Amino acid sequence: MSEIILSINAGSSSVKVSVYSSPTSHPLSKQEILFPKHLAEATIEGLTAPPATLKYERGSKKIKGEKVDNVKTQEEAFVKILDYLTEDEGLTELSRREDIRFTCHRVVHGGDFPSAQVIDEETFHRIAELSDLAPL
Repeated sequence: MSEIILSINAGSSSVKVSVYSSPTSHPLSKQEILFPKHLAEATIEGLTAPPATLKYERGSKKIKGEKVDNVKTQEEAFVKILDYLTEDEGLTELSRREDIRFTCHRVVHGGDFPSAQVIDEETFHRIAELSDLAPL
């Protein structure tokens, strides 16, 4: 069974979530690189200029501009996207929230971090110190 990874980008007017499955096997050699497989992508736009709308792509399934009610904040948009992903019968790899193994989030300004970081208490506080540069 593969492990599910969510890549999240919450902006001022939208929330975008990409879903990946990680390879379950290990590379046979250092030259073999196993990349995560892109499964689906969901975006809710229009948080600052309602109505909010959903864009969703999974394989040949494509939805664009579907109105979503009662979504005004990034948190509400994220919850709606999670619900949509777990209710999509075609996305069998993610049928419940507990299937998510890893999450990552885009940070506008990460200070002096040279690459992706695991967010632990120290990392969180270092990034929080930069929040005046990009509050979301």
